[in-house]
Amino acid sequence: MLNESEYISSFTTGFREIATRAFPALLPGADVLRVYDGLIYYSYLGSHMNINSVPCFNNSYCVLRFFEGKSLSFPRMVKEIESRELRYPVPKGTFRVRFSKGNQFAGVDRQLSLRAESAVAKSSHLKLDRLNPATELWYVIRDEGFGFYGQLLRKRALTEKNLQPGELRPEFAYLMCLCGQPTKQSVILDPFAGYGAIPAQIARHFQFEKLYASDIDPDKARALKKALPANVRIFREDALRLAGITDRSIDLIITDPPWGYYEQIGDIALFYEAMLKAFGRVLRQDGKIVLLSARKEEFTQAIEKTGIFAIETTIHTLVNGKKAGVYMLSFEREVIT
Repeated sequence: MLNESEYISSFTTGFREIATRAFPALLPGADVLRVYDGLIYYSYLGSHMNINSVPCFNNSYCVLRFFEGKSLSFPRMVKEIESRELRYPVPKGTFRVRFSKGNQFAGVDRQLSLRAESAVAKSSHLKLDRLNPATELWYVIRDEGFGFYGQLLRKRALTEKNLQPGELRPEFAYLMCLCGQPTKQSVILDPFAGYGAIPAQIARHFQFEKLYASDIDPDKARALKKALPANVRIFREDALRLAGITDRSIDLIITDPPWGYYEQIGDIALFYEAMLKAFGRVLRQDGKIVLLSARKEEFTQAIEKTGIFAIETTIHTLVNGKKAGVYMLSFEREVIT
């Protein structure tokens, strides 16, 4: 019989409202205890394997002890854990102990680290492996004035080292798709599909009528055909023209255009202006755009100069350590073509 446990899961900073709104449907039966920027704390009676399948979570932990107070310290936390008998959700295999403060790895005194490791070994069947463990126990102190001791439920399958330059993490791509709120009637386009992160999340987790994925790079277009399911229509197209897309045929554009950091594209402001004009032609009058860019100044200038779209919402976030924005756009005025 499953016991109700408490968990903490992280998601990309800036998406607090989006993640909170979607959470009940993503993990039915969970009760939210608190929500922070980039972190949700909740109780759940079901299997922790269900938590691992929530597509917007980066890392998830079973909370073995929650701490509050301005005087939080790792020695105090370790001392309290030493005096407790704990039930670990992953009870067998190998482990290591890690410490984090303010979203950064934290170094601690060796004696304290040894005490923390000993506490795990005494109250579980886990065996110490500092190099390549099956699971990790974390002491975390957050800037918001709380901390927790928890077991990491699953290591990330992908890290930034595994991604290509400019490639989106799947969790981030999923959150962008949530912003667009696709329906089964939606005709959706990603004209800068690149490595396929956005169309892959749409195809896997959302309903739609049609989904188009395009990239001007022939190698990427070929790779998309191999990587994406058959119900995604893939083609090679210049996103600044979209010559193969019929006027007023698209309900929703979700995309991550070039930032000019990894590609040679010239004047990024002019690039964005041409892109917005192309989007204005193919998008239906009640259509929406969800777009990611780290070139905030140039992108907002292009919005103002073209006068086609208005920014409804901006989510300020981080992508690989760079400040970026997710922009939700709708028509400012009717476009005559």
